[in-house]
Amino acid sequence: MRDRLTAIIAIFLLLVLIGASYWYSVQAKKDLYVHLSDLDSPDFIAHDTTVTFFDKDGSAKAKIFTVQTMHYTDGHAQAVAPRYYSLNPNMAQITARSDYAKMVDSGQVIHFLGNVVLTQDATSKRPESKLETSQLDMYPDTNEYKSDKPVKITRGHDVSTGIGMDYDNVDRTFKLRSQVQTTILPNTVKNSPLQ
Repeated sequence: MRDRLTAIIAIFLLLVLIGASYWYSVQAKKDLYVHLSDLDSPDFIAHDTTVTFFDKDGSAKAKIFTVQTMHYTDGHAQAVAPRYYSLNPNMAQITARSDYAKMVDSGQVIHFLGNVVLTQDATSKRPESKLETSQLDMYPDTNEYKSDKPVKITRGHDVSTGIGMDYDNVDRTFKLRSQVQTTILPNTVKNSPLQ
């Protein structure tokens, strides 16, 4: 009887040891997969946000306002109704707005999507410029803007359309890539009291 009791206790202890080993192995494997299910879920969601970009010297160079921002574990963020404002006092102010935006590489690239309008304020030498498209890629560090979609550019009363564009706010250049059509009104029409 004593041998049977010893055998039963030994079997019970072995079963507890096997169960504990199995439980620890399942837990160890589970820890490896915890974040994989969360890749499509945001880390956090913020409402009515403002993000400020700074130069190396600490001065603010741009701001983005959003209705809603969702940040993800891989570092990208998505925004609803973003509004971008450049803050460089030495250049004409650039504003951009769209339905949505996706920021990647810690804000080094911002993809504006849906009803994109980019406006450059008028200066003493140039009228206001306005760009309209369905998608625009912005590179705030280099102050460049690009699109592969159809675009419409209005500068004062002059209008240009085309497919794809590159805009450099530092060099002050627009480049339409293909299917370009431009309407330039003569100064006499631009200065007409009927306009």
